[in-house]
Amino acid sequence: MNELIRRVLAGEAALFGSIVRTYSPDVLRIVILMLADRVLTENIVQQTFVNVYEHLHEFRQGEDFGRWVRAIARNLVRDELRRSARERGRMARYRSYLLSKFSSDDEAERREQRLADVLSGCRGKLSPVAAKALRLRYEEELPFNEVAAALGRSPEATRQIVTRARMALRQCMQEQMDEPWNESSI
Repeated sequence: MNELIRRVLAGEAALFGSIVRTYSPDVLRIVILMLADRVLTENIVQQTFVNVYEHLHEFRQGEDFGRWVRAIARNLVRDELRRSARERGRMARYRSYLLSKFSSDDEAERREQRLADVLSGCRGKLSPVAAKALRLRYEEELPFNEVAAALGRSPEATRQIVTRARMALRQCMQEQMDEPWNESSI
Protein backbone atom coordinates (compact mmCIF):
# COMPACT_ATOMS: atom_id res chain seq x y z
CA MET A 1 0.00 0.00 0.00
CA ASN A 2 2.85 2.40 0.78
CA GLU A 3 4.19 2.03 -2.77
CA LEU A 4 0.73 2.67 -4.21
CA ILE A 5 0.30 5.79 -2.07
CA ARG A 6 3.75 7.01 -3.10
CA ARG A 7 2.86 6.58 -6.78
CA VAL A 8 -0.46 8.39 -6.40
CA LEU A 9 1.29 11.26 -4.63
CA ALA A 10 3.88 11.29 -7.42
CA GLY A 11 1.13 12.05 -9.92
CA GLU A 12 -0.31 8.69 -10.98
CA ALA A 13 -3.82 9.72 -9.91
CA ALA A 14 -5.45 6.89 -11.88
CA LEU A 15 -4.03 4.45 -9.35
CA PHE A 16 -6.21 6.02 -6.67
CA GLY A 17 -9.04 3.83 -8.00
CA SER A 18 -7.24 0.81 -6.52
CA ILE A 19 -7.36 2.45 -3.10
CA VAL A 20 -11.07 3.22 -3.52
CA ARG A 21 -11.87 -0.36 -4.61
CA THR A 22 -9.87 -1.81 -1.72
CA TYR A 23 -11.37 0.33 1.06
CA SER A 24 -14.90 1.07 -0.22
CA PRO A 25 -16.50 -1.99 1.41
CA ASP A 26 -15.12 -1.05 4.84
CA VAL A 27 -16.13 2.59 4.50
CA LEU A 28 -19.58 1.68 3.19
CA ARG A 29 -20.15 -0.70 6.10
CA ILE A 30 -19.16 1.92 8.69
CA VAL A 31 -21.25 4.69 7.19
CA ILE A 32 -24.41 2.66 6.52
CA LEU A 33 -24.38 1.35 10.08
CA MET A 34 -24.13 4.87 11.46
CA LEU A 35 -26.64 6.59 9.15
CA ALA A 36 -29.13 4.01 7.84
CA ASP A 37 -29.83 6.25 4.82
CA ARG A 38 -28.59 4.79 1.54
CA VAL A 39 -28.31 8.01 -0.49
CA LEU A 40 -26.66 9.94 2.32
CA THR A 41 -24.35 6.96 2.86
CA GLU A 42 -23.30 7.00 -0.78
CA ASN A 43 -22.60 10.73 -0.58
CA ILE A 44 -20.48 10.33 2.54
CA VAL A 45 -18.56 7.37 1.10
CA GLN A 46 -17.79 9.45 -1.97
CA GLN A 47 -16.79 12.44 0.18
CA THR A 48 -14.57 10.16 2.25
CA PHE A 49 -12.51 9.24 -0.78
CA VAL A 50 -12.41 12.86 -1.96
CA ASN A 51 -10.99 13.77 1.46
CA VAL A 52 -8.58 10.82 1.36
CA TYR A 53 -7.28 11.98 -2.02
CA GLU A 54 -7.01 15.62 -0.95
CA HIS A 55 -5.17 14.72 2.27
CA LEU A 56 -3.18 11.73 1.05
CA HIS A 57 0.03 13.69 1.55
CA GLU A 58 -0.80 13.86 5.28
CA PHE A 59 -0.88 10.07 5.68
CA ARG A 60 2.15 8.88 7.66
CA GLN A 61 3.87 5.96 5.96
CA GLY A 62 3.98 2.85 8.09
CA GLU A 63 0.66 3.51 9.84
CA ASP A 64 -2.51 1.52 9.17
CA PHE A 65 -3.96 3.11 6.02
CA GLY A 66 -7.34 1.39 6.43
CA ARG A 67 -7.69 2.78 9.93
CA TRP A 68 -6.89 6.26 8.63
CA VAL A 69 -9.53 5.99 5.87
CA ARG A 70 -12.15 4.65 8.30
CA ALA A 71 -11.42 7.52 10.72
CA ILE A 72 -12.09 10.03 7.94
CA ALA A 73 -15.41 8.29 7.20
CA ARG A 74 -16.43 8.26 10.86
CA ASN A 75 -15.62 11.96 11.21
CA LEU A 76 -17.74 12.81 8.17
CA VAL A 77 -20.64 10.79 9.59
CA ARG A 78 -20.34 12.56 12.94
CA ASP A 79 -20.38 15.93 11.17
CA GLU A 80 -23.52 14.91 9.25
CA LEU A 81 -25.25 13.68 12.40
CA ARG A 82 -24.48 16.95 14.18
CA ARG A 83 -25.73 18.95 11.18
CA SER A 84 -29.00 17.04 10.95
CA ALA A 85 -29.53 17.24 14.71
CA ARG A 86 -29.09 21.02 14.54
CA GLU A 87 -31.60 21.20 11.69
CA ARG A 88 -34.17 19.12 13.58
CA GLY A 89 -33.57 21.23 16.68
CA ARG A 90 -34.07 24.50 14.80
CA MET A 91 -37.31 23.25 13.27
CA ALA A 92 -38.60 22.07 16.66
CA ARG A 93 -37.68 25.40 18.29
CA TYR A 94 -39.34 27.32 15.47
CA ARG A 95 -42.52 25.28 15.84
CA SER A 96 -42.46 25.84 19.62
CA TYR A 97 -41.87 29.54 19.06
CA LEU A 98 -44.88 29.80 16.78
CA LEU A 99 -47.09 27.78 19.10
CA SER A 100 -45.98 29.80 22.13
CA LYS A 101 -47.23 32.95 20.43
CA PHE A 102 -50.68 31.37 20.51
CA SER A 103 -50.68 29.57 23.84
CA SER A 104 -53.34 31.22 26.01
CA ASP A 105 -56.07 28.78 27.02
CA ASP A 106 -58.96 31.02 25.96
CA GLU A 107 -57.62 31.71 22.52
CA ALA A 108 -55.60 28.57 21.84
CA GLU A 109 -57.99 27.01 19.36
CA ARG A 110 -58.50 30.24 17.44
CA ARG A 111 -54.77 30.94 17.35
CA GLU A 112 -53.90 27.40 16.30
CA GLN A 113 -56.41 27.78 13.48
CA ARG A 114 -54.81 31.11 12.52
CA LEU A 115 -51.40 29.44 12.45
CA ALA A 116 -52.76 26.59 10.33
CA ASP A 117 -54.44 29.09 7.98
CA VAL A 118 -51.27 31.13 7.59
CA LEU A 119 -49.22 27.99 6.98
CA SER A 120 -51.76 26.77 4.43
CA GLY A 121 -51.79 30.12 2.66
CA CYS A 122 -48.01 30.25 2.56
CA ARG A 123 -47.79 26.67 1.31
CA GLY A 124 -50.22 27.63 -1.44
CA LYS A 125 -47.69 30.18 -2.67
CA LEU A 126 -45.01 27.51 -3.16
CA SER A 127 -44.38 25.89 -6.51
CA PRO A 128 -46.06 22.50 -6.94
CA VAL A 129 -42.66 20.77 -6.81
CA ALA A 130 -41.65 22.54 -3.59
CA ALA A 131 -45.03 21.84 -1.97
CA LYS A 132 -44.83 18.17 -2.93
CA ALA A 133 -41.23 17.92 -1.66
CA LEU A 134 -42.23 19.36 1.74
CA ARG A 135 -45.29 17.12 1.98
CA LEU A 136 -43.29 13.97 1.20
CA ARG A 137 -40.40 14.90 3.48
CA TYR A 138 -42.22 16.26 6.53
CA GLU A 139 -45.77 14.89 6.42
CA GLU A 140 -45.02 11.46 5.01
CA GLU A 141 -41.54 11.50 6.61
CA LEU A 142 -39.83 9.96 3.59
CA PRO A 143 -36.02 9.98 3.38
CA PHE A 144 -34.49 12.34 0.82
CA ASN A 145 -33.69 9.54 -1.63
CA GLU A 146 -37.38 8.54 -1.81
CA VAL A 147 -38.51 12.16 -2.09
CA ALA A 148 -35.95 12.63 -4.87
CA ALA A 149 -37.23 9.56 -6.70
CA ALA A 150 -40.82 10.78 -6.43
CA LEU A 151 -39.82 14.18 -7.81
CA GLY A 152 -37.55 12.76 -10.48
CA ARG A 153 -34.64 14.82 -9.13
CA SER A 154 -31.26 14.05 -7.61
CA PRO A 155 -31.07 13.86 -3.80
CA GLU A 156 -28.91 17.00 -3.71
CA ALA A 157 -31.35 18.92 -5.91
CA THR A 158 -34.16 17.70 -3.64
CA ARG A 159 -32.30 18.95 -0.55
CA GLN A 160 -32.02 22.37 -2.19
CA ILE A 161 -35.71 22.39 -3.08
CA VAL A 162 -36.69 21.50 0.50
CA THR A 163 -34.30 24.05 2.01
CA ARG A 164 -35.52 26.83 -0.25
CA ALA A 165 -39.16 25.91 0.37
CA ARG A 166 -38.62 26.00 4.15
CA MET A 167 -36.97 29.41 3.87
CA ALA A 168 -39.85 30.69 1.71
CA LEU A 169 -42.40 29.37 4.23
CA ARG A 170 -40.54 31.00 7.12
CA GLN A 171 -40.39 34.35 5.30
CA CYS A 172 -44.06 34.19 4.33
CA MET A 173 -45.16 33.24 7.83
CA GLN A 174 -43.07 36.02 9.36
CA GLU A 175 -44.81 38.52 7.12
CA GLN A 176 -48.27 37.07 7.80
CA MET A 177 -47.87 36.75 11.57
CA ASP A 178 -46.81 40.41 12.04
CA GLU A 179 -43.94 39.33 14.28
CA PRO A 180 -40.66 38.47 12.60
CA TRP A 181 -38.97 35.39 13.89
CA ASN A 182 -35.23 35.65 14.23
CA GLU A 183 -33.46 32.27 13.92
CA SER A 184 -30.45 33.62 15.81
CA SER A 185 -32.67 34.26 18.85
CA ILE A 186 -33.15 30.55 19.39
